[in-house]
Amino acid sequence: MSWGGCSSITARLVNLKIGIPLDRLQVLPLNQKSTIADVGVTCFDANHCPGSIIILFEPPNGKAVLHTGDFRFNEDMKSICVLQSYPIHTLILDTTYCNPQYDFPKQEAVIQFVIEAIQAEAFNPKTLFLIGSYTIGKERLFLEVARVLHKKIYVGAAKLRILECLGLPEGDMQWLTKNELESHIHVVPMWTIASFKRMKHLSSQYSGRYDLIVAFSPTGWTFGKGKKKTPGRRWQQGIIIRYEVPYSEHCSFTELREFVQFVSPEEIIPSVNNDGTESANAMISLLVS
Repeated sequence: MSWGGCSSITARLVNLKIGIPLDRLQVLPLNQKSTIADVGVTCFDANHCPGSIIILFEPPNGKAVLHTGDFRFNEDMKSICVLQSYPIHTLILDTTYCNPQYDFPKQEAVIQFVIEAIQAEAFNPKTLFLIGSYTIGKERLFLEVARVLHKKIYVGAAKLRILECLGLPEGDMQWLTKNELESHIHVVPMWTIASFKRMKHLSSQYSGRYDLIVAFSPTGWTFGKGKKKTPGRRWQQGIIIRYEVPYSEHCSFTELREFVQFVSPEEIIPSVNNDGTESANAMISLLVS
């Protein structure tokens, strides 16, 4: 018996985290049609966390279904020939940020903000920089910081094992270390920098080695109603500085509208915050108006 199809990265992660043998996992190639139970299945990179995919289903009745899963629309997706030319009947859409208030910047702008903030705060050689991350996700942010600044990035042993599953180029892996003494830029779980109280507890572990902590909380939820439309906000309490940066791996509201226009589906099914017909219709109205 084999398990349902997934990307090669997801297969390696499932093997690492859950222990399912790789020969029990059906890996689906990217940008190449497979046939499963008489349905054409084509997967594309979703520009979300590593291993995430957008799936195009082509059933015998000709009514194609495009399921984005979690994704972030970018310019590369506009060059996918199938999405340009194939008529989509139903679009199942990641509507995480389907609200005009979540019109946050492109990832590139937020990454540049973080790089410049690190450069500005690095006047004190005893500064510890923390970048929040999930079990998987936010890799592009901290790897770009490492590449541009030519600095090693510390990740814990468990995090490093996950990163080793992603098939990253050797040029990226060279910036990672599991020796925290080799780097003053550390990747940490997002929850550890969620509040100043937690970071004060964390700072006690580093007393003597560092006298300033600068943390970056990268999530689109930092960008909302009543907040300035900037790629980051700075807060400080004593020796702890916290930046909220709207680095998201989901589409902004504007990107959602652009994607809907690009795909031009006959029907849209919101997959997030869809509590019923009323909420679904409200989101669809925002997307096509």
